[in-house]
Amino acid sequence: MTRNVRTYDHFCLVARSLERVGDRWSLLVVRDLLTGPKRFTDLMGRLGGITPKTLSQRLHELTDVGIVAVDREPGRREVRYRLTTAGSELGPVVDALNLWGLRHAWRPPQPGEPLHVEHLLAAITQAIEHTTDDREPARWHFRFPDDDYLVECDGRQWTLTATSPRSRPDLTVTTTTDAFVQFVFSQPDRPEPKIDIDGDQPAVRRFVRLISTFTDIIEQP
Repeated sequence: MTRNVRTYDHFCLVARSLERVGDRWSLLVVRDLLTGPKRFTDLMGRLGGITPKTLSQRLHELTDVGIVAVDREPGRREVRYRLTTAGSELGPVVDALNLWGLRHAWRPPQPGEPLHVEHLLAAITQAIEHTTDDREPARWHFRFPDDDYLVECDGRQWTLTATSPRSRPDLTVTTTTDAFVQFVFSQPDRPEPKIDIDGDQPAVRRFVRLISTFTDIIEQP
């Protein structure tokens, strides 16, 4: 596929970067691959409003410029898309936009607006990372009907990955997207009945305290 590259026609590395990731949806594709490789259908499920044609175009374009790679399993038609090293280096850019959005572009989810819990967890993770000094090791397993996530701190940094923990986590949250959204945006210190939080009391208290940093940011005037 030939790409008609839009250029800014002047020397600026920000401009040159935007020539590669500045098209609509491109950086959101990167956002969703930062938590791990995805199938085409996985990306469609996270990118509310995108068409299959547009997603195919963006994946081809990002592959052409060395940001996305395609993994093919022998004997299978299905492929998975993943970030290259260059693509993974966009992680801090996406994280910064997430935090900036929390501080300057926040509004609650609107009726009928697509919401994928992965994006909410990413915002929560960034809120914890950038607004607290808590760097004690932690492993929180989030179990949703169709997806598993691991929010963890390795003693230096808080991260989110779309995976199940390989060893016993400090805390497991089993819930649905709707129940978790209600939990986060209403009263995080009073778990909604459809949320099961399994962990010892110190871990649960720490979890509730750190989750509250997210609501503290969005409630600031």
